[in-house]
Amino acid sequence: GQQQAHHVGVDLAAPVQRYVPAFPEKQWPITARQLAGHLSGLPHYTPADRTEPRFYASVGDALTVFSHLVQMSEPGATYRYSTHGYTLLSAAIEGAAGEPFLDYVSNAVLQPLAMQATAPDLRAAQHPELTRFYTLRDTGIVALEQTEDPSYKWAGGGLTSTPSDLVRLGLAYVNGFLRADVVEELWRSQRLKSGSETGVGLGWRNGRDAAGRRAIEHAGSMQGTRSVVSIFPEQRIAVAVMANREWSSHIESTAHMLALPYLDPRPRGRGLTGSAIVSVELTSPNFPARRVEGQLTLRDGRGTLVADGVTYQLLHVAAGDVYALVRAAGIYHTTISVANGQVTGRALSYSSPQLGAATAFLSFSGSFR
Repeated sequence: GQQQAHHVGVDLAAPVQRYVPAFPEKQWPITARQLAGHLSGLPHYTPADRTEPRFYASVGDALTVFSHLVQMSEPGATYRYSTHGYTLLSAAIEGAAGEPFLDYVSNAVLQPLAMQATAPDLRAAQHPELTRFYTLRDTGIVALEQTEDPSYKWAGGGLTSTPSDLVRLGLAYVNGFLRADVVEELWRSQRLKSGSETGVGLGWRNGRDAAGRRAIEHAGSMQGTRSVVSIFPEQRIAVAVMANREWSSHIESTAHMLALPYLDPRPRGRGLTGSAIVSVELTSPNFPARRVEGQLTLRDGRGTLVADGVTYQLLHVAAGDVYALVRAAGIYHTTISVANGQVTGRALSYSSPQLGAATAFLSFSGSFR
């Protein structure tokens, strides 16, 4: 059987100073649970951060980046994502383990799970297998010649890895490496003082794919890169996506679409064949909905939708009417069906934590021939 993880004894309800006595007390006490659930009131990155362009030799040294900042709210009052909070959490783990955080991660996680490609991002060492990073600008995709030294945030974005290693990490939550009660505690959504759920457990976010399957996942980004690990507990499947370009905004739906052939193993069929001039409605949270004319072409499980000067690639990926729509920001769950000579379609947009229903950012209809 699978060996179980070695745990350190961190009291989630104790003030963090029990494990990090050097961290200054704030307006309100902060616990490890609040740090892990992003409920501590600590800010994310701010202009007042004291980040220096240098290597931070220890987690304790990295605390100087934000230890002077005040809480932005009372703990538990609101959800506020904070990478700084995870640096403080890593200091608490270090204090409880009695060894440097990176050593503990290696001994307790990376080595037992055979995650041999995962390691601290020692950017100064110029690892020969480290990919180049890119960003998207008005002129197109541009390579980043210099990226930040992440040594001030090992726990919040300072490791390099591969999709295969991240899948090993995801499967550890369903194969017995972690006790079932620990997994339940990590995944359970936290609640605000108001009683409302945040959709986020201890680090992990609660989501669902377009078919309603439960997905436990987390996505993150930094300069030139974005990654996600998605775990489907009921199906015991994990999928990881790593992109060496910012900003792949809907990387969760991308992971779900890549997992779909394993989640729904039924023969997918050949899909639709035909074409149509379609009326396309484009919606966005930041702009009014607008309608344009488009051209839909489908043949033998593949196709294109051309609308508003953009060509979207389409691929039939599951039984029935499910297609993948590919655009620069990700891969989207799309349904396309034909009835009485009319074709209709809608592409969904969603991410985690998923507190509401997925919405269509693109829909179309027209006569199909």
